[in-house]
Amino acid sequence: MPEGSKSIFTAEGSCFIDTGVFFAAYNRNDVMHSEATPLLISAVLGWFGKAYTSTYVLDETLTLTKAKLGGREAVKLADSVTSSRRITTVRVEENDDVLGSAFEKFRRLLRVRGLSFTDCTTLALGEKMGIRTLLSFDKNFKPFVSLLLGEGYRSTLSRSQEDLLGRAADKLGISLK
Repeated sequence: MPEGSKSIFTAEGSCFIDTGVFFAAYNRNDVMHSEATPLLISAVLGWFGKAYTSTYVLDETLTLTKAKLGGREAVKLADSVTSSRRITTVRVEENDDVLGSAFEKFRRLLRVRGLSFTDCTTLALGEKMGIRTLLSFDKNFKPFVSLLLGEGYRSTLSRSQEDLLGRAADKLGISLK
């Protein structure tokens, strides 16, 4: 763990969903689609407690989706996330203490390659809200969080869990492949 950092995602009963999970679950052609979809469905089913994301992650996700898949697809993804009753979107811009903490982290962690300002807002929100689980494929988070779930999650599932996620995916019209 880098000097001066601390592991922040430690409280029980909640998870935070990062950009890559949303994008890969939504994009059937993404190399991480078969990992992201069970991860996102598990979050929506409440397996990790209450699910959160942020306006900054949503901004990043929609920008990526528009660039890679087009504007209409970005709007569809935005509608599905913002209308979800299972995923709460936290408004970073309404939390001065979170923004202040994120700016401080951004300044302190400038040398951490690949750690964006949006990532720093995620770390600041995790600290403020006491979130236990981070769902992300971004390995840059690893030194700063207690529980990072992403690549390899699907291989940890039992056969009955896989079956349950498959049935949920079928009901939602989502492909797990």
